[in-house]
Amino acid sequence: MGTRKFLVVDDDCDDTELFAEAIGSLDVAVSCLNASDGKEALDKLKSNAFEKPDIIFLDINMPVMNGWEFLSRLKGSEGLKEIPVIMYSTSSKSSDIKTAMSSGALCFFTKPNSFLTLTNILRIVVEYMQKGNLDKVCDAIKNYRAQQA
Repeated sequence: MGTRKFLVVDDDCDDTELFAEAIGSLDVAVSCLNASDGKEALDKLKSNAFEKPDIIFLDINMPVMNGWEFLSRLKGSEGLKEIPVIMYSTSSKSSDIKTAMSSGALCFFTKPNSFLTLTNILRIVVEYMQKGNLDKVCDAIKNYRAQQA
């Protein structure tokens, strides 16, 4: 299996750096691409500025184009709509979770406040990708988070 490509769409530099560091701590071949808002991500995806990612981690609240608008445009775009999206936000509102799932997101999780928790969630995502079982990753993340509570 080749290197997996994760795209993180988030305007918070600290969060994207932490995400990249967590990915780097895993013993797997994953490259981490970044975009600071939905417009930048969509422009890069449509212009082939970088290879199509295997999965997108998407924040909600960003300038220029927020996560909701990006998700809507991505899921309406031929050639891009099949890319799985995990909403990754500081929000824990049930309305945001419902909106994400009804808009085509694979999963939604609240940004963890622990590096170890983030690393373990990313490990779960990679494991499920490797098994070809990404449709079950949301339940696995929920179970993991419930065990941490």
